[in-house]
Amino acid sequence: PSYDFIPTILMPLYYYTTALLAKITGQIMFSMRLVSFMASQLAFVSIYSLCRERQISPVFSVTAIGLFAASYGVTGYWFDLGRVDMLFVSLLLFAYLLSVTRTKHEKLVGIVAGFILFFSYTTKQTAIAALPFILIYLLLNRRWMKALFLGVSFSILWIMFVMVMNNISKGWFWLYTYVIPAAHPISINVITHEFWTQHILSKFPWIIGIMVLAVILLIRVKERKILFDEVLFGFSFLLPLCLMSLASMSKQWGYVNGLLSMAAALAVVGMEAFQRIVTLLNSRRDHIQWHNSIYYLASAAIILQFLGLRYDFRSQIPNPTSIKAGNRILKIISTSEDPIFIPTSSYLLYLTNKPIHYHVSSMGDIELASDNNGKVDEITKEYRDSINEYLLSGSIKTAILSNATWFDKVFSEENGYKCESLLNGKPPLITVTGAISWLDRICRKVE
Repeated sequence: PSYDFIPTILMPLYYYTTALLAKITGQIMFSMRLVSFMASQLAFVSIYSLCRERQISPVFSVTAIGLFAASYGVTGYWFDLGRVDMLFVSLLLFAYLLSVTRTKHEKLVGIVAGFILFFSYTTKQTAIAALPFILIYLLLNRRWMKALFLGVSFSILWIMFVMVMNNISKGWFWLYTYVIPAAHPISINVITHEFWTQHILSKFPWIIGIMVLAVILLIRVKERKILFDEVLFGFSFLLPLCLMSLASMSKQWGYVNGLLSMAAALAVVGMEAFQRIVTLLNSRRDHIQWHNSIYYLASAAIILQFLGLRYDFRSQIPNPTSIKAGNRILKIISTSEDPIFIPTSSYLLYLTNKPIHYHVSSMGDIELASDNNGKVDEITKEYRDSINEYLLSGSIKTAILSNATWFDKVFSEENGYKCESLLNGKPPLITVTGAISWLDRICRKVE
């Protein structure tokens, strides 16, 4: 960790991919968003193909894509952001597609599925949770060789990757991606209450109702084989992806982007449940009471689910006022004296060709882990002290701070800084996604 750069606590594949693309485009920020946008398209294709493999009709398979796309708002408008999540989810869905697809080349496809799942893992750590569930699904379906080749290929890649990355980073890789995240506190309230009431039952009540209705009907007509297959797929696909979302949301500072994997799984399993309801109603019309009422109820639930997920897309389009505010901030930065410190928005320095520095959230991850793990505190203390000493040394000439108080004691009159409003009656630059924050004051070193 240094003032110039502190890595995130996520895996590196997304960053390597965007860096490679940036070599072609010459624009790293454009490349980051392009990778996420293309990953969202891969997720849509994987959802459709996974649905078709599960014998869901083309119309309902497209509807599943629509359900996932409709979750754009409740998952934090994350589909096209320069973050790892969409690449992680798209590769995970693709790995599941390859895993469940029956083919004449089970061994080869199993190896490829292991590779794709490994790539998902090297994008975000939680993907590894899917491996045992996929293997259980394959073993219970007596697809022994595919399970063997998938498990072995993933395991070999995982061992080699961790060993190589840890070796070339001299141990920092394991610290950043495992030790520090594991030391972050977990909210028991989120696990036992908030996740289920605020993010599942409140956001996806109708699709969950359809799933429950499908299970009741299958039990009612004694379709044990179909019921077993549905429960097994739900256990192997829906459960691990929900657990990934729960793990992400229960960590301190967890945000709704963690719901992406769960939203994708609910879209597939929910539409499969609807398909089973329609099929049962058509084939067992004489054995199911209230046939038409159940059909209309399930259909209405799909419509209500879409209505419940609706959002105002205009909020995600920067308006002229926002663009004007952004250009004004860039002009201020470009004319301010170096070095410039912008803890929450160092990317603005990149846009103005100024020297960049670490992001405050990366330091926050280390400090949070240090408070809960003596080993992390011992290893990182000298680096954290060095960064803090630099901040207090007076070397920074300009600090542009957000509407938070984290650095008020550093850039104060006592330390030789004069601060004033960055707005002066003008509208702030407010992000369209993520936390509601803006840059509201500028502090300059007084000579």
